[in-house]
Amino acid sequence: MSGQINFGLIGAGRIGAFHARNIKQYTDAKIYAVADVVREAADRLAREVGAEKTYYSPEDLIKDERVDAIVICLPNNLHYQVSMMAIEAGKHVFCEKPLCLKSSEAEDLVRRVRKAGVKFQVGYNRRFDKSYENVKKLIEDGDLGRLVLAYSNTFDPEPHSGWEANEKLSGGILFTTCSHDFDMLYWLIGSRVRRVYTESRGAFGRDQYLMSLLSFENDVLGVVSVFEACPYGHDVKTEIIGDKASIRIEMPAATYFKKFDKNGVHTDYPYWFLDRFGHSYIKEIQDFVRCIKEDKEPRVTVEDGAHVVKICEAARESLLKRMPIDIG
Repeated sequence: MSGQINFGLIGAGRIGAFHARNIKQYTDAKIYAVADVVREAADRLAREVGAEKTYYSPEDLIKDERVDAIVICLPNNLHYQVSMMAIEAGKHVFCEKPLCLKSSEAEDLVRRVRKAGVKFQVGYNRRFDKSYENVKKLIEDGDLGRLVLAYSNTFDPEPHSGWEANEKLSGGILFTTCSHDFDMLYWLIGSRVRRVYTESRGAFGRDQYLMSLLSFENDVLGVVSVFEACPYGHDVKTEIIGDKASIRIEMPAATYFKKFDKNGVHTDYPYWFLDRFGHSYIKEIQDFVRCIKEDKEPRVTVEDGAHVVKICEAARESLLKRMPIDIG
């Protein structure tokens, strides 16, 4: 595809606005249209990014023939329906994570994407963080040897709020937070998950903490832990251990600042996820644009997103039944 790509953004909330501002900076793509059922939000963001069109329903934006690609930034329970409509209209789709909330819906989207021949990318931005890209290459080059163990944690400084705090809309902490960690280990290890065992403490939306044990098809064991009330800020760590070497990814401080006093050494720490991963959000959309223009497969495919949905589903079933769950 040659020429500038016209994006239609559906969902003018926090992450939608962030994507729109990033796309505004590109030379080979632009935000042509913005849609949100909250008219004030749609109008405000459209003015800010210079969109030519403003719509107040996903359907009306998707019908616009000048829209080449759709960015979906809606509550998680709406991802399936809007993705399906966009695919059927022949639009390329970038859908924020998770792909959807049911594996049956995910499998249907896989079939529709392959039939329509459109590009579809799921918004697991950590795959585009430079540290994780470097680790992926080291693993593929064999520097770690045979992989045996993997760990990933996401600690947030505050419980979820708004629609994310409503489990019926978001899918709960497994879909809002753990899916990032599930996807990262799945990608780095290069193997699907075959069994999940999960335990959780605390009420959803209030200081919840959770741990999942993952058994991968290549016999690697993985552990994912999340916490919604981390006292020092947004903390993401990943460690991959092989029989030759191990690698750890973590951000020790937001800057090089250190304060020394009688109480010890103090650093400033990133408080929120955009402070830690802001650049990866820019790169993931840039790469999606490149895939459309060069007819290449996105880094995070619809199949990848579907497998992560299965992991989340199995983890939720494990919580309810208090037993390990196999993934078919």
